[in-house]
Amino acid sequence: MTWFAVAAAAAAAVGTAISGYSAYETGKTQSEQAKADADASKAQGRLEAERIRKQKEKVQSAARAAAAENGLSVNEGTVVTINDRIEQDAQYDAAMAEITGFNSSQRLQAESSIYKSNANTALATGAANAVAAGAKGWK
Repeated sequence: MTWFAVAAAAAAAVGTAISGYSAYETGKTQSEQAKADADASKAQGRLEAERIRKQKEKVQSAARAAAAENGLSVNEGTVVTINDRIEQDAQYDAAMAEITGFNSSQRLQAESSIYKSNANTALATGAANAVAAGAKGWK
């Protein structure tokens, strides 16, 4: 076998290994980004829920103030019903915000897992192809 053939086989093996490692690194980076996005999505859902709960307190306060301005007792009747309805609606909206954030984070966690699996497959395939390319050049 000539030196040129040996060099060509080595170059093919190295090129194949680099290609496999590059695909691995890309998949690994995508996996890490999807995981970070999942964490951010979950946190965003919690923050939105907290914003809704704070807004609820302002709305309830404004409703009680409006009732008091009109001479109504804020501790009985329609005013209590209105206050309870505001509470229920806000708690529902807050829960939905948290659930939406959680569901989105689960989808992104699944993507992260797929990217990680693809990265590992690329690394193994790249190594196997590099060995095959090197062996093929030695014939």
